Amino acid sequence: MFGKNKSFLSILVLITAAMFFSPCVYASEPVNGQKEEYRLITINQGIDLVLKNSRMIKVVLPDNAMSFQDSLLARSALLPQLNAYVNKTFNSNVPGMIFGSLSVATGDRNPLTYGVDVYQTLFDFGKNLSSFKASRELYKAAQANTESVKRLATLEFLVSYFDLLEAEKMILVFEKEMESLNAYLNDIAQLYEHGSAVENDLLPAKVRLADAKQRLIAARNNEEIAIARLNNILALSLRTKTRVQDIVMDIPKFPDMDNAWNTAVTLRPEIAFYDDQIKASSLTQKARAVENYPVVFADAGYAHQQNKFATHEDNSSVELGAKVDLYDGGAARAQLLKERSRQRQLNEQKDKLTEDIKFEIEDSFYGLENACEKTQVAKGALEQADENVRFYRIKYNSGVATTTDVLEAISLQTKAQVNYCADDYEMKRSYAKLMYSMGLDLPLIYEKMENKK
Repeated sequence: MFGKNKSFLSILVLITAAMFFSPCVYASEPVNGQKEEYRLITINQGIDLVLKNSRMIKVVLPDNAMSFQDSLLARSALLPQLNAYVNKTFNSNVPGMIFGSLSVATGDRNPLTYGVDVYQTLFDFGKNLSSFKASRELYKAAQANTESVKRLATLEFLVSYFDLLEAEKMILVFEKEMESLNAYLNDIAQLYEHGSAVENDLLPAKVRLADAKQRLIAARNNEEIAIARLNNILALSLRTKTRVQDIVMDIPKFPDMDNAWNTAVTLRPEIAFYDDQIKASSLTQKARAVENYPVVFADAGYAHQQNKFATHEDNSSVELGAKVDLYDGGAARAQLLKERSRQRQLNEQKDKLTEDIKFEIEDSFYGLENACEKTQVAKGALEQADENVRFYRIKYNSGVATTTDVLEAISLQTKAQVNYCADDYEMKRSYAKLMYSMGLDLPLIYEKMENKK
């Protein structure tokens, strides 16, 4: 009997040692006596980093600068055009004229000429003004697009942030499962020493322990992937040891669906983007419609031409005139019809976007409602599952329950913990998606939420 006990205890020690010292399982332990350094990021710090360093945002920022410069180009047509010139002419002969039998010089052989000229469009039926206003609307559209990208980058960060928190909690769940299985193995060892358990009771526990170990390895790998994904969003090195801090979020209040739709239509920058594009298209059509209308202009200048034979070497002038392009091969009309088609396309795109946003709100709304209900149910089941494990371990030690009963209780405990963690973070992700869909200020929402702590 003593030999059997010794053999059994040896097996138990080897199993426990393999679990903790296997090279496949890694933990946040000191390496070579040096403590690993982690970068702790709160949710608001992360949002600030995203808005500052996100590559998604940096890609669209030049669109604002380019669109602003386009507006300056359009404005230049409304302002006077000032030109200056200077030239030196080298003739092979002295300019002159013949008067009967006489040859008279009329200018210097190598004259110097210089002057300035100012051109101003006085009236063009609003063509240049409409083009300038259209460029300003396009600039506003570029800003709205940048804002929408910022909000999308913030949502992407929030989802990744909660994914990492969920991955960390899953590691704790599977570590707790292994702890429960090890405690159960100790129970078997003690009962075996007293002859109340058989060696065959060890096999199911060993299998469950190996299965828990594999899930723990997968959970740790998932955590590393989640960290790398978050680092990529924050524009940090993928190997940065990032850690995140959880937030306490109560069950949120649900907005009225119609109010949520109306709020989104008012606040979403994507809709503002199409509104500005449509306004710009209408103004561009006005400019295209008068493309071939007459243009009234004024041209004033000053010129000096070196000529000792001339009465006046200096001369100033003012010119008033009108010009019209009588035929351009149909280019202006084609541009007008093209712009009209583009405006119809923009209107359809805006209508589709509005419907998509309504569906997005409804999907996020019911997703959040479902996650909240599941979280409440899972929380109650979690407390009951912990008590269930304790109950069956006591019964097993008393010889009333079987190995299957205890292992099933541990499995139910793990499942309850997995469900609760998954539902809790799904609720937090769904809340962020709903606030995003409504067009609300995500940084402000989470700043208030974090300050509540």
